Order: sequence, then C-alpha cells, then structure tokens
Amino acid sequence: MNAFLQSALIQSLLARFRPDRITSRERLYLLAGGFAMLGLLLYGVYSAGATYLDRMKGLDRLIRQKQEAMTTLDQIRREYVRIKGRIGALDERIRKDQGQFSLLSFLESLAGTADVRSRIAYMRPQAAVPMDPYREISVEMKIENVTLDQAVRFLSSIEQAPHVLKIRNLHFRTRYANPQFLDVTFLVSTYETAG
Repeated sequence: MNAFLQSALIQSLLARFRPDRITSRERLYLLAGGFAMLGLLLYGVYSAGATYLDRMKGLDRLIRQKQEAMTTLDQIRREYVRIKGRIGALDERIRKDQGQFSLLSFLESLAGTADVRSRIAYMRPQAAVPMDPYREISVEMKIENVTLDQAVRFLSSIEQAPHVLKIRNLHFRTRYANPQFLDVTFLVSTYETAG
C-alpha cells in the first residue's frame, strides 16, 4: 500500500469518527469500549500495585529474617571468641605444667592439707588416653571413713587447684557401721600435650 492510500484511509477514518457523524449505537459502543479500557487499565494498575506491595512485604520479611540471622551469628561469634579465649587460657596452663607437674604427688600433697592422707585407700594411675592434641592422665582415688565436710574440702581443693584438673565418676557411699562417715571414689584427670 502506498503512502497516498494510507493517508487517504486514515483521513476517511478520522472523518468517519467526527462527533456529528457518529450514530447513537456507535457512541454506545465507544462508551462501552472506553469503560472497558478504563477498567482494564485500573485492573492493571491495581494488579501491579498489589504485586508490588506483596513483593515489598516479602522483602521486608526477608530483611527481618536476615537481621535475626545476623544477630544470631553475632552471638555465636561472641560465644566462639569467648570459648576460644578460655581454650587459649587452658592451653597456656597445660603448657606451663608440662613436665613440671605430677598428678599423684599433687593429690597426695592436697590430701595431707585436707587432713585425709591417712584415709586414702588407694591411688591407681590409669592408662593415658590420647585426645588430639592432648593426652589425658588420670588417677582413680578412694578415700575411706571420712566425714562429708572432709570429702567436700578435699574435692574443693582439687577443683580450685591452679592446674587443669577434672573430677569424674564421683561416688559417695555411706559406711554400714557408721552412716555419718563416707567412702568416696573418684577419678581425677589432667592433660598434657601429646608429643
């Protein structure tokens, strides 16, 4: 189609839609079409707005989740730093005692201080247990015929020692002949670096 025919077609359409040449039926169709177009336009704006608001709510929810995750991660990081500091302090104490500390003689000395040395039934060294990068040295100990106060004083002195010591498998048994006296069995462990 050449430019002249296109121009003539456009002009005839424009001439056809002049207000004085439109019938009432055509006006009704144009009005209905205009309302339909307006309705579609409003629906499109509403739909786009609703989609946008839903997306914004989803992003706000995601931001809150990420902020909570960051808070949790920060708490975990602080706990990690605190634990790492404690491990570093324990490492330092273990290295300081390396080669200069004997668990058996230390326990015997504490027993004398707590006035339970004569009550020691046995002190049995246990086989060293490797725990990378350390080695656990343990002594099983039993003290007999002691009062609760004596047992607590002795165990407290072990717990408060400047060395890295741990009490495990603690058993109290009352004496059959005199229930105010106890037999106490426990395992004391210390650590040294392996190698």
